[in-house]
Amino acid sequence: MTGKEIRAPSILLIAPIQKTGASDTNVVGGNKVMADEQVRELGARDFEVDVIDTSGGVTNLPAWKIRANRLARFLRVAWGAARKIWRSDVVFLIIAPYSALSLASFLWAVCKMTRKPFVVRITGGDMMADYLGYGAVARWLADRTYMRSSRVYVETQYLRRSFDNRDNFRWFPNTRGIEAPARTGRGRVEKLIFVARLDMDKGLAEALEACRRLPEHCHLNVFGPGMSDTDFSLFDDHPRATYGGVLDPAAIPRVLSEHDLLVYPSYYRSEGYPGAILEAFQCGLPVVAARWGGVSELVEHEESGLLVEPRSAAEVEAAIKRLLDEPDLYRRLCEGARRRGDHFRSADWYDRVAAELRSLCRKQTPRVRLAKRP
Repeated sequence: MTGKEIRAPSILLIAPIQKTGASDTNVVGGNKVMADEQVRELGARDFEVDVIDTSGGVTNLPAWKIRANRLARFLRVAWGAARKIWRSDVVFLIIAPYSALSLASFLWAVCKMTRKPFVVRITGGDMMADYLGYGAVARWLADRTYMRSSRVYVETQYLRRSFDNRDNFRWFPNTRGIEAPARTGRGRVEKLIFVARLDMDKGLAEALEACRRLPEHCHLNVFGPGMSDTDFSLFDDHPRATYGGVLDPAAIPRVLSEHDLLVYPSYYRSEGYPGAILEAFQCGLPVVAARWGGVSELVEHEESGLLVEPRSAAEVEAAIKRLLDEPDLYRRLCEGARRRGDHFRSADWYDRVAAELRSLCRKQTPRVRLAKRP
């Protein structure tokens, strides 16, 4: 007797993958965390996930080496994709908007020729700025290639509204699934944490300046890889701050749970929904953050954190002192942070995306394999 066994849907994921521990030369950026999560979550939902790694290796290189690395990476990824696309049911690209035009357009064309659904997940919060910054020819190319993909997932609601005339666009925010240790719940702010790449436009200088005049029982611990513009002299003789180096990703839940407040006054150009804020929320930590990019959507002012003006150390300091003076507000923000974090837990969001990907797979000619005779 013969029978047919339906093969699990196959996803070719083209994304940056984290292979080794974090360090100053191997930065665990948000795209790598997102891609690693996507491999786990889709695998848990019975997808066969094949990965082409787009990560670029070490950072902080001379400009000419960065350009050479990008060209070599494009050729490597393009060749790998061209060899593997025909075996996949759906091709899924995770990419930052500034890199999308060349690679996403090429992959769209290959998928069009091979009649494979092509899905793009654009990370960060500045896709609209990049799109508007294209010249006429580049925008024409984008409009007729990857912007017409089967699905284009964007990280913020602002971007979804900006492209509301395109029915293939969907909101797929950054998510996390942190299982945090129980917090002791001191009920007041003592231990503050800043965790991010130490780009200066992540608000490092403002965070350090804001903490100089805090009460003696308050201390700011800073974690993250140094970048080309990091000014480590800001830590010299600082009375309330310590640099703790680069955190192992596996240690983040424990370290966050040992703190009381995340300080994240970033005004980074492409800020979407920062993973550091999502992780802090899921550990019950509220945040003092700049009113900037996707952060303005993610952090509900006076419900899960306090929003301040960008580049203002004085406002960061005032917000922290407000939480010191108003313990009831702080406790309310802790509860709100946990609720907000639960809204962005990975499971529900990947259930929705998995359903859409299966729908795209069903539109293809199903492939089956014959079961062996008993």
